[in-house]
Order: sequence, then structure tokens, then C-alpha cells
Amino acid sequence: MMNENVLKTAALYIRVSTDKQEELSPDSQKRLLLEYARNHNMVVPPEHIYMENGISGRRADKRPKFQQMISAAKLSSHPFDVILVWKFSRFARNQEESIVYKSMLRNKCHVDVVSISEPLIEGPFGGLIERIIEWMDEFYSIRLSGDVTRGMTENALRGSYQCRPPLGYRIPYHKATPEIVPEEAEIVRLIFEKYVNGMSIFALTKYLNSHGFKTSHGKLFEKRSLEYILQNPAYAGDIRWNRCNNTTKEIRDPSEWIVRSGHHPAIISKELYEKAQARWKSEYKPRNAKPSEVTKHWLAGLVKCPSCGRSLSSCVMHRKAFQIHFLFSAADT
Repeated sequence: MMNENVLKTAALYIRVSTDKQEELSPDSQKRLLLEYARNHNMVVPPEHIYMENGISGRRADKRPKFQQMISAAKLSSHPFDVILVWKFSRFARNQEESIVYKSMLRNKCHVDVVSISEPLIEGPFGGLIERIIEWMDEFYSIRLSGDVTRGMTENALRGSYQCRPPLGYRIPYHKATPEIVPEEAEIVRLIFEKYVNGMSIFALTKYLNSHGFKTSHGKLFEKRSLEYILQNPAYAGDIRWNRCNNTTKEIRDPSEWIVRSGHHPAIISKELYEKAQARWKSEYKPRNAKPSEVTKHWLAGLVKCPSCGRSLSSCVMHRKAFQIHFLFSAADT
């Protein structure tokens, strides 16, 4: 327990997950934390007020201000003695990470973490209560995440669009159905038409960038941005949900995807979209797939050497403009 008669230097850590959560706003948290510091003989340097808005507390490595605060606490100059938070859940919603960071701060940096709305008693019971609070915070976060996932899945099944609108669309207001942006929609139609008519993704990327077209983020087109557009069923009026694992970013098996007819207007016809998918599937090579030159030749084991009778194997020699296939006997290898 800190001695309140000694002047302490405090850092403030302020976090809200979203603008719509029923929790104190960043400004309200800051006001209450500064008031607590004044009443408990603490000074708060402005450079050690760390604020994060719209960021989840589940993973510390995804919170830049949190990591900045931890780095400052590790400095040999010992810039502050205590970190003040509105609730322990603002510090972390993952109990394992909470214990690791608090132990490191307390034992190696001599920095305490204090929740001004959850006072703890001294002794082992105080530590026990703190662990219980951390467990409840993590349980709440897991349950909330499950509720949100179920709600979004139900919305997807009803055909509601609930992602950031892709190139060609905009959402005029919160929870509104996406509407078409005419000038961007022309770019989308151009991409699909040129791809279906035989232009390669590489040539299409070069064409779009040379004509000054930009992505929805205002950046130059790349291979992956074109692949995303060409595989996005939203342009044909459908919605797709649960395609990727949010944690690993890996693409799930198509059987796990939710694809439904959406409420938003289509930019291209389903016929044009299906033609693009047919070409994509015919040319797509899975990651780590072996190139054709290292796979078994179709004549392997069938052609024999007229001199020794052994089966002939193949190899490929690359030249700038063409490939030459050779057959040679096993005796020569």
C-alpha cells in the first residue's frame, strides 16, 4: 500500500473500447483520475497521460499507448510511481496478461496499478479480491464477444451488411444500407469487365494505376486489392460473412461461410461476377503449391531408352523467352 504522505508521480491510463459502450467517456475518466491524484498527493505530468479510444483490452500488443506506457515505466529514470485507472478492466480484460504486466511493473519497475473505483484492502485478501475482479472482467469480455458474434451472425443471415463498405459503396449514416458511389462503381465495373475479357491481374493493376485510379483507401492498386475486389460477392448484391478468422486472419473453409442475398444494390450482374469466379478458379494456385516444372511429367515411366531399356525422366531448362523440355536416361543422372 502506498504512503499517501509522500508526494508521488502518477501516470494515467484511459481506455474505452467503443463510442457506444455504457462506460465513462475518456474525458470523464481523465477528470476523475486527476481529481483522485490531487486528493492523494500525486502529480500527473501531461506527457504521462495515455489515452486510447475504440481499442479492445483483450490484447496488450494491440494497444500502442499501453505499450508506450509500459516502456516508459521500464526506464531507469523511473518517471512515475503509480498508474491510475478508472477500473482494472481499463488496464486489461485478459487476466493472464493483467497478472504478467502488473507483476512486472510491481516487482521490476516498482510501479503500482491502482483502480480508483475499486479500492483494495491490504494483505492477501486484497490480492485475492483483485484476482476475482480480473476474472470477472475477462468473463464479461468473453461473454460480450460471444453475444456480439451471435448478433452479427444473425444479421448476416438476414442479409444485413455490417462491414466497412468496399470500393464503390458508402454508408450514409450509422446502420444504413450501403449505397452506390457512381464514380467508384465505374472503376469496379471496369475491373470486372477487363478481367473477364482476358486482362491479367498484373496488367490490370498497371492499367488502373497508370490512369490514376485509387482504392477505397486512396492508395494505388496492388495484386491483393484487385483479388479482394474480384472475389467479393457484395458487388453482385450478396453479403459474405465469417470468411476469415479474426485472430489468425486465415481464410476458413467455404462450408463455414455465410453467403446471403443482401439488401444493398448490386454494381455488376451475377453473370459477370460468376464469369470472374470461373476464371479465378481456373488460374488460382494454392499457396505453397509446387510449380509445374517440379511435378511429374506426363510421359514419366512410359518412354524407355532404346539402348538400355531404362525409363526416361524429364527436366526443364528455362530461357528468357521459352522453356525447353529434355528427356534423359536414369543412367545419365
